[in-house]
Amino acid sequence: MVSFKYSINTNTFRDSRSASEIVDLCIKAGADGIEWGLKTLDSAPADVREMNKLTNDAGLEVIGYLNAGAMWKEDLMRQWSEAVAGCAGKTLRVAHPWFAWNYSESLHQPDNYLDLVKRSKEALKMLESLSREYRIKYVLEMHSGSIAADPWAIRYLMEGLDPDCVGTIYDPANTLIEGFIRPRGACELLGRHLAYVHAKNLIFVPLTAYTETLKPRRMQWQSHKTFLDQGMIDYVEIFFALKNSGFNGWISLEEFVTDNYIQEIAESISFLKECALAAPEAPCEPFSTFNN
Repeated sequence: MVSFKYSINTNTFRDSRSASEIVDLCIKAGADGIEWGLKTLDSAPADVREMNKLTNDAGLEVIGYLNAGAMWKEDLMRQWSEAVAGCAGKTLRVAHPWFAWNYSESLHQPDNYLDLVKRSKEALKMLESLSREYRIKYVLEMHSGSIAADPWAIRYLMEGLDPDCVGTIYDPANTLIEGFIRPRGACELLGRHLAYVHAKNLIFVPLTAYTETLKPRRMQWQSHKTFLDQGMIDYVEIFFALKNSGFNGWISLEEFVTDNYIQEIAESISFLKECALAAPEAPCEPFSTFNN
């Protein structure tokens, strides 16, 4: 039986709540662990020690840390690694090259995409080596606008690298903006490089006022956060994809619609558990004849 654990990503409220307040929030919301967002490199060692103690004392788990710097800068990666090495969390999200969020950014982007791919592959090879030194798994978040927006990009960037050393955070909602692949295919492409999952949901709304100023006039859209059961991602399908691929790990809630975090997170975890129960573990008969 495949089982999942549920965590909270703290980036939404890391500047407005203390670490102890975040731990209390997680306990009241029924989370199993915390994905801690770090602030500055200077404060990271002390912050990590405090986060670990508070999390462990509460009987929760640290699933990892967020917000480390540019992954291609080895000296910087060593500094971030030293800040978190030896602590409970075993993953560190690093920043991969940014390409373009939209047409406006692409229009002013001097870097060639292929050059950024080459930089990323070289950086991941370096991180594979650092991972064995510091016993940390470095993860890239699948994010629209970045060099790794889709599962095919992750597959290409990480092929041949040890999944115990480098991996990815699968964020299905981010792929709605760029890089969507049917979730089952996404999980099969990611394979063992799938470290954990970010859970949020989105809808798209037209930017009517902006559209009317464009010459020639054309439709523009914007993504909006919404509740997990009201967006374009079907989480029963996500859990089917995860189960089918053999994933057995963390789902981390990221970004929230309301300020009533405890209630929203508790309801979101309950909803995700319902989806996990409803999802089949493998493809079901009668099988399709698409490819006969």
